[in-house]
Amino acid sequence: MQKYTIFNKHNTILITKTSKEEDLKDYQRIIDCDKDEVEQEGFSLLFSEKETENIVLDCHSLSVEEVFARATKNLYHVFAAGGIVENENKELLFMFRNGYWDLPKGHWESGESLPFTAKREVREETGIKDLEIIDFVGISFHTYNMYGRHEIKHTYWYRMKTSSKERLLPQTEEGIRELRWIKQEDLGEVLKQSYPNIRNIFSM
Repeated sequence: MQKYTIFNKHNTILITKTSKEEDLKDYQRIIDCDKDEVEQEGFSLLFSEKETENIVLDCHSLSVEEVFARATKNLYHVFAAGGIVENENKELLFMFRNGYWDLPKGHWESGESLPFTAKREVREETGIKDLEIIDFVGISFHTYNMYGRHEIKHTYWYRMKTSSKERLLPQTEEGIRELRWIKQEDLGEVLKQSYPNIRNIFSM
């Protein structure tokens, strides 16, 4: 992986080997990372929900993967999987929850493969029974505090196919208020009312 984009409550952290200056235009602070830097006590505070600056961790002597591992070692790692579901009309399935348009996803359970988790969660949250995984899209990362514990969630995303004739049943007990097929020409407007990590999936 050439870069990690980690979304926090108020900011974004990009771990990369800097390339084009225009790729960094949305970031306010660039930190040159070496072994001593990422071993410093408090480095993980960059992932605090109090942090509001968008930050680049620019990797030089270390690999991107090593900086990610060192920078997040004090966070609790959680794994999840979800689906970008498309029908025969090229429409994409979104769900409305907590005031945002989101994609179906959920936590990985011990003993499951991640593709199995993705299909299970899509079925549970949308009611769709006939799903086919087409390919793996990528991994999104976001951090948050859960009952006083600082967590980082790795969500594995899979592109899936189904039929528009499938009956949609939103999992209301999970706060899902609506399921809707979104046309390609309307995707931009929907993503404006979505989470940054969801918008990022469509640029992978």
